[in-house]
Amino acid sequence: MGLPTILSTLIGTSLTTGVRRLKRGPLRPGWSFKFEATVAFMRATNERVSKLGAAEQRAEMEQMSVPSPALKRVRREQVDAGGVPAEWFIPREGASDSVVLYLHGGSYVFGSTRTHGDLIARIALGTGARALGLNYRLAPEHPFPAPVEDTVAAYRWLLSTGVKPEQVAFCGDSAGGGLAIAALVSLRDAGVPLPAGAVLIAPWVDLECSGESVVAHERFDWGDKRMLLHWAKWYVGNADVRNPLISPWYADLRGLPPLFVHVGSAELQHDDGVRIIEKARTAGVRAHLEVWPEMVHNFQTFGEGFPEAVRGTAKLCEHLRSVLRQSAPGSALA
Repeated sequence: MGLPTILSTLIGTSLTTGVRRLKRGPLRPGWSFKFEATVAFMRATNERVSKLGAAEQRAEMEQMSVPSPALKRVRREQVDAGGVPAEWFIPREGASDSVVLYLHGGSYVFGSTRTHGDLIARIALGTGARALGLNYRLAPEHPFPAPVEDTVAAYRWLLSTGVKPEQVAFCGDSAGGGLAIAALVSLRDAGVPLPAGAVLIAPWVDLECSGESVVAHERFDWGDKRMLLHWAKWYVGNADVRNPLISPWYADLRGLPPLFVHVGSAELQHDDGVRIIEKARTAGVRAHLEVWPEMVHNFQTFGEGFPEAVRGTAKLCEHLRSVLRQSAPGSALA
């Protein structure tokens, strides 16, 4: 395992992608060779890594983290956020008083402020806010409700430091997106003042994986239903998968702050994003859905070398800025 395996996988999937495109053309009309080869590499990596133990999965994913220009432009500070390990990403040019609380993806099994550092840094730079990346506890060692408890604790800690609820926006991808909604529901039920809103990338809100896109888009995306159910089992443990704090698709969403959701039209979680926005609107929540044509899961995390990721992150930051502006007198949600 390790770097040699990563390199051999990258070379192998690139060659396979090149040969297949010569014979049949791109898998999706709008995909460049670089984009398609990256998706193929990530799919092969997930197939291999999903067969490992949890600790090995995390180690493999951490090794794929690389330095980026954005990381050089932020100051990073580790902090204890109410008993939860976290890390500040603060633009070196200065930041506003607003805070983006970022919840990384990784199927509740892997992921950290290291694997998602580049994206968190780009969000901090694109919003001008301080971004707090949370290293919440992971399954199977810490199944539900540990990540929800950690998110609630970190948010309460932020408020205890003098940050006002309207100065905070939740942001997260995949499992982190579902976790953000679950935390909002938990905070609402506890009577805690809610943040200004949440901007989410492909939130995983149905851990039964019942959406049609989970199967229909399997040939395009970098995961499949088998992998998702495997990881979901580790997180759910002995709980009910339909518990609304596990699968927010089953939650009462009334009273939540505005939600923005980004999904790709070719990704597994497409239906999760569409359905949660429809349910939010029915519950009277101000909700906005943005579907990105041809895009796969978490394409925003691909980095600054991909124009798709640059555009996606720019729009993400635009929505975060609009959420954080709405608390100003007379302001309106964009």
